[in-house]
Amino acid sequence: MKIYLGTQGWSYKDWVGSLYPPRTASRDYLTYYAQEFEAVELDTTFYGTPLPDRVQLWDRSTPSDFQFTAKTPRTVTHDRRLIDAQSDFEEFLSAMSGLGTKLGAILIQLPPDFTTSERPALEQFVTKLPPDFRFAVEFRHRSWLSDETYEFLRLHHVAWTMIDLVYMPRQIECTADFTYVRWLGDRRRIQRMHETQIDRAQDLDAWAEQLDNVAHKLERMYGFVNNHYSGHSPADVRALKQRLGLTTTKLDSSRPAQGTLL
Repeated sequence: MKIYLGTQGWSYKDWVGSLYPPRTASRDYLTYYAQEFEAVELDTTFYGTPLPDRVQLWDRSTPSDFQFTAKTPRTVTHDRRLIDAQSDFEEFLSAMSGLGTKLGAILIQLPPDFTTSERPALEQFVTKLPPDFRFAVEFRHRSWLSDETYEFLRLHHVAWTMIDLVYMPRQIECTADFTYVRWLGDRRRIQRMHETQIDRAQDLDAWAEQLDNVAHKLERMYGFVNNHYSGHSPADVRALKQRLGLTTTKLDSSRPAQGTLL
């Protein structure tokens, strides 16, 4: 199994000096990020489908074995709530296909008030998913915690997204040949993102054990940490990699940055 771990986004000024070298220009963040981490979740796609030149820039800024995952635009999931959203969704998938083999998975994050009362919309949407992409669905309402949900996702080879979120139970389910994990935390507890502010050692110990227990069922694992989990997601990714026995190459943030031509 191949494990891809990273953070949710990379464009954080607070990381200059704590991850990125001093004086790193924002245009160079991704290039430096990809020197340490092998995957990233694109949060920016939640706010709209990216233009082709932006996708090409992401591609040029990362090595050939790098992986991106992308959040489905909110026009599809939150505004239209999966209904009559096929055109927008197809436009999004077409744009993301510009990443080629670097596109790992598409995340369909549903709103917190999206309950099983809207199951018909979900089922209709999922049954139309094209087979040449990997898809994961994230539920933020407890009504979806049921065998019926897990079996429906297995039927369509869609991954159940495991989340660490303050108001949701931790549910370990494998419904596809890959899994998707998100460590989210509580936004109210973090103001800056430059250093660890919440001790998550016991939580990460438990997660590493649980993920190790299901690894034999999977071909790939994607996992991404939000800054609001502990205050500095790069530190959490390093800690997870150590617990899972993965190689870590820490970026030297003490030396001033050198610009790139990208």
